[in-house]
Amino acid sequence: MKKEKEQTGESRPGAVVSRGLLAGGNFRIFAVKADDLVADSMRRQKLSPLAAAALGRLMMAAMMMALDIKLKKARVTLKLDGGGPLGLVVADAEPEGQVRGYVANPGVELPPSAAGKLDVASGVGKDGTLSVFRDVKMKEPMSSQVPLLSGEVAEDIAHYYRLSEQTGTAVGLGVSAAPGKVLSAGGYMVQVLPGAEEPLIRAVEERIRNTPSVSGFLEAHRDARSAMETLFDGMGIEWFEDVGFSFSCRCSRELARVLLVESMGKEKPEEAHEVRCHFCGTSYLFTAEELTGGTREGSAPIDEGRGE
Repeated sequence: MKKEKEQTGESRPGAVVSRGLLAGGNFRIFAVKADDLVADSMRRQKLSPLAAAALGRLMMAAMMMALDIKLKKARVTLKLDGGGPLGLVVADAEPEGQVRGYVANPGVELPPSAAGKLDVASGVGKDGTLSVFRDVKMKEPMSSQVPLLSGEVAEDIAHYYRLSEQTGTAVGLGVSAAPGKVLSAGGYMVQVLPGAEEPLIRAVEERIRNTPSVSGFLEAHRDARSAMETLFDGMGIEWFEDVGFSFSCRCSRELARVLLVESMGKEKPEEAHEVRCHFCGTSYLFTAEELTGGTREGSAPIDEGRGE
C-alpha cells in the first residue's frame, strides 16, 4: 500500500508558460506548451482523446490566467458547465506553478467534427456557463459567470474577458490527441493594452486569423516562445521569466474526512466509507470509528490514482 502522497515528494510532468509584452508594450502576451502535463492527465484520469482535449484546453487557460494575477498567493478556478456529455470540466491554477483539473465523464467519445477534428464543442456543449473564480486571499473569492459562446474553450475565455473585464483578448488553445497519447498541447493569449492604436490592433488580429491549427502550429516549434516569435515576426516581443507548472493537488486525508462528515449530516456511520478526489484520483478509506471521532489507526489511502 502506497504512502500518503504528502510524504512521497513525487513530482509530475509539467508545462511551461512564457509571458511578455508584444509590439513595443502595446499588448500583453502569454504562451504555453503543455504536452507532458496533458499526457500525464490523460494517463492518470484515463481520459479519452476528447476529454483530454477539453481538459487540456481549460488547464492551459487557467495557467495563463493565473499569471495575469499580480499576487503570488492566488488561485484561478475555471468551471465549464455546458450541458454536453463530458459533464462538468474544472481546472484551477496558482501563479507559483501548481495546476490541476478533472472531467466529470472522462471516457466520453464522439464522432469527429465536420473539420475532422476532436469535437470539443459538442463534448462540452454550449447550453450553459463558464464560471471564473479568482481567489486573491480576500474574505470571498471574486467570481464571474458568462454564457458559453461556443464550447470550444478558447472562444469562451475570450468572451469572458470581453464581457467581464472589458479587455480585448485573443485566445488560441489546441490539443492533438489519439487513444492513449497526446501529440501536442499548447496555446496563447494576447491582450490589448491601453494606448494601442487601431492599425496595430488590426495587424495583430490579422496574424492571429491567419494562424493554422493551434496544436499543429505549436507542435512544429520546440517551445511556446519560438512559436510566438514566428507568429509575430518583426513585431518584437520582450519576454519575462518563464514559469513552470506541474500537477499539484491540495486534497488531504483530513480535508476528505471533514467533507465526508459534513455530507453525512446527523447520520451516524456504521461501516467504512471511501472518498475519492476528482482531481488526482486518491482514495481515502475511513472506518466508522474515524468518522465519529475515534482514531485513524489501521486506515490509509487505498489507491493514489497514479496511473502506474
